[in-house]
Amino acid sequence: MDELERLLVSSAPTIQRHAAVIALGSDWVCSGVFVKSFGYEGILTAGHCASTFLAEDRFALSISEERHQFFIEKEAVEHVPIGYDETQGYTTDGPDLSFVKLRDEKIRHTIRSQGIAFFDLDFHRLKLKDVFLGGNIATFNWSVAGNPNEKIQVTTQLVNNVERNFVMNTAALIQGNLWGYDLRGDFDYVKVLVGSAFEDFPNSYAGVSGGGIWYQRFVTDDGKNYRVEPILAGIACWQSRSTLKKGYMVREITGHGWVSVYGHVRRALAEKGATE
Repeated sequence: MDELERLLVSSAPTIQRHAAVIALGSDWVCSGVFVKSFGYEGILTAGHCASTFLAEDRFALSISEERHQFFIEKEAVEHVPIGYDETQGYTTDGPDLSFVKLRDEKIRHTIRSQGIAFFDLDFHRLKLKDVFLGGNIATFNWSVAGNPNEKIQVTTQLVNNVERNFVMNTAALIQGNLWGYDLRGDFDYVKVLVGSAFEDFPNSYAGVSGGGIWYQRFVTDDGKNYRVEPILAGIACWQSRSTLKKGYMVREITGHGWVSVYGHVRRALAEKGATE
């Protein structure tokens, strides 16, 4: 492992501390990011993900690598759609962004007790100018954190002489390259190019929707010794068809960018706080 790879790998634990695994039954999973802003703590995810799991009476969160059950009742959360009317629903080309507020402090405490942290949007907003507006954004040190559906494993075991299904989800951090950035209306969108169906890359990125798009920025204090300080740069929403580039199959992951996350999400939560 060379130094560059070592530095990128070293950022994985930090990113995974904020990653949300959201499941329905044994064959559906989506992704999200635990975030906080303006006093609210919850899950930032894609709108189409939130609409699906919030349509059920309850959903499950995977918050530990140990065997466990952690169900969230629908009444324990509140849906805050970002940029679209909940009665009309998200759109297939954006906006497709939701914040799911966790109302119950006991739930939030349980989540934190497992080493999970709520990424502070208010604090990291102060770094946006230096990180994204300086014109020196690198393209190789980007990643998408999520839970590919095809990696779900289901086993059946006897527990007290009763058959139980056990579901194992794989929380993946997929390295990629920044492939594009654009503005559509008031929202911004970022594209990351990732591998598909070779080595450990999943064939499909279904299940990764709602996961964080991270910029693994290199930081140094002396110009010699570097470390990686990842910053949330977007939320994954859509995948392209797989195509062949330079002999490898790849897909484009498109999601809302940093203006959507640090601007529109925070504004929606600030407005919500002002009316409560």
